[in-house]
Amino acid sequence: MEAFTVDTIEKLFYKKIMLYNDLLYCFEEERKSLIRIDLNKLWGISKEKDEICAQIKSIRREMSVAVNPENEPDAFNLNLVMDLIPEKYTDKFKKLYLRILKLKGEIEILRKQNILYIDDSLEFLDEMISIITGESDSGYIYNDRCHFNKSGSRSFLAREV
Repeated sequence: MEAFTVDTIEKLFYKKIMLYNDLLYCFEEERKSLIRIDLNKLWGISKEKDEICAQIKSIRREMSVAVNPENEPDAFNLNLVMDLIPEKYTDKFKKLYLRILKLKGEIEILRKQNILYIDDSLEFLDEMISIITGESDSGYIYNDRCHFNKSGSRSFLAREV
């Protein structure tokens, strides 16, 4: 692999790290907006996340072409890039690669937490509606671990994916 290609890939790694940082920030802001029930901001964050994800996909294609122009962009694998990096650059790229993996992990945790928050909120509201309408037989809403206990009533609300 040529030095020019290594420099190009390094720049792409840094761009990818910046985009993952932006995405992490979006998920943090999404959480705050969920708590405040700021729907306008949630719509804006959703658009921003879509744009960032599109840019990450674009960088993935650029990396694929930089490594091997004949590669299918959909068959791109970051591990393959790491295997093709010359040994003298391996330490630098390992740090960048590990940073990307760490950011991806943090994003995944926040994404799952936000989904759980939405699901719990909808289940709570659904339970409240069923109690108000008399559709519920449950005598309690939370279990002994302070978690929402599903009563088996009909669902009035659902999270849209």
